[in-house]
This record gives sequence, structure tokens and C-alpha cells, in this order.
Amino acid sequence: MLHPFLGNTAKIIRYIALWVVYAMLQIYAVYSLVSIPFWVIVLDGFVHAVLYGVLGILLWSVIRYGNYSILNNYQRLINFIALGVLAVLLWLGIGYGVIYLIYEDVYSNALLQLLPIRGLIGILIYLLIIQQFSYSNDETKAEEVNDEILPLPEEVKQEKEANIEIIERIAVKSGSKIHVVLVPEIVYLQADGDYVQIITSNGKYLKEQTMKYFEEHLPDNQFVRVHRSAIVNVEMISRIELYEKQSQILTLKNGHQLKTSTAGYKALRGVLNL
Repeated sequence: MLHPFLGNTAKIIRYIALWVVYAMLQIYAVYSLVSIPFWVIVLDGFVHAVLYGVLGILLWSVIRYGNYSILNNYQRLINFIALGVLAVLLWLGIGYGVIYLIYEDVYSNALLQLLPIRGLIGILIYLLIIQQFSYSNDETKAEEVNDEILPLPEEVKQEKEANIEIIERIAVKSGSKIHVVLVPEIVYLQADGDYVQIITSNGKYLKEQTMKYFEEHLPDNQFVRVHRSAIVNVEMISRIELYEKQSQILTLKNGHQLKTSTAGYKALRGVLNL
């Protein structure tokens, strides 16, 4: 399944432009630090920019879909540190290895002295990715709080529901194929930027649609929006556990876990008659 980032042309252009700028800045900095031909420095700069560009997409996916929200602060810190060390070592190791394969000892030894500086730069870039991910989470939480403070009046809900058609299947296009997902097969749905991930027991599908649409068009006696970013099929829940004060973790039949919001758990209790 493709990362939704790859389906947005504007984001792709901005992301590529960001790393081109980084490559140019590295070329300028390295040119003043080592005495090697300029074209070697240019190649080195773009090799490292491309490598961290690819790693950046992978990091974003790992952090975003790693379900870090169910970990306590200490466990989350340890995971982030380990992930950061791994990312920087891969970046430095592969980048230096590529230059060494091309030039062997001719220019690679001169570039070797830059590893400490590049390591520091790699850590800073990793921290920026973490910060961006945290900022996105904060926005989601803020929207969730707003939903809880300003609930939709019950009579308005009933009026809207009377005019909304409940869907029985979802068509998802993937390349030249079209997958038809039956609603009872859905385990849960998860917000994914401008898309929604549809998780079933047979696999994952990416649909360009909003969570609000599915919240309104899926059977409300079977699907509950337990979090701003998650709608769960209550028939796929195997266990509900207390995570922290006023927060629960749902364990689903496929082994995945979802954290509930206060409003989401309240809605879930209503459907389950708890």
C-alpha cells in the first residue's frame, strides 16, 4: 500500500524542493571544509539528500502507524531514541558507502572527517520529523476536544440521519484494480491525512474520503467513532482495558489496539449498553 503522501502532487513537489535546498546548503558547507573537486561535493550532497528524503518518508510511516500513543512516556522516549540512532546510522553508513564504492579512497577519506557534523545534522533532521508528527497529533487532539465541548444536538442528529443512506459496501480503486469491501468485513477505519485506511481481516485499503463521511454512512449500531482518527466495528472488539485515567485501549480480533477518547468511549458504551 502506498503512503498517502505519494498521492499528493503538491506535497511531493514541496518535499523534493526541501531536499534540493538541503543538498545545496550541504554543498556550500562542505566546499569550505574539504579540498576536493566541486563535482564530487555536488554528488555527495545529492546522494545524502536523496537518502534522507527516502528515510524521511519511512520514518514518518513508522512513527505515524507505530501505535506509539499506547506507550507511556518512558517507553515512547526509548523507542524514539532507538529509531533516531538507527535512522542516522543508516543515513551515514549508506551515504559514505555509496561514495566509497564510486571513488574508493581517492575522495572518501576526505569526506570521512565530516561524519561527526553529519551525524549532528541527521539528529536535528530526525527531531524535526518527530516535532512535525507531534504537532499533527496536537491538532487532532484539539479538534477532538472541540467535538466534545460542542456536541451536535440530538434532534439535529436524528434529522441528518433520516436523510443519509447507509452504505453496505465500499469500492476502493488501486491502480487498475477495484476492490469491493463489504461493510461487515471492516475491522476499523483510521484517518490518514486526506485519506482513510480501511482495515479488514484480509488486508488494508486506502480510500480518498473523510472520516465524517464514514461516520455518517456506516451503521451506527455497529460502527462507533472511538477517537478523532478511528472508527471501530464493535463486533471486532475482543477486549476493553483501562489505559490511564478516563482513557481505554481496545484490543481487536486482529490483534491491533486502538486508544479511545472520552467522548468516543462514552459513545461505545452506549452502543454496547454498558
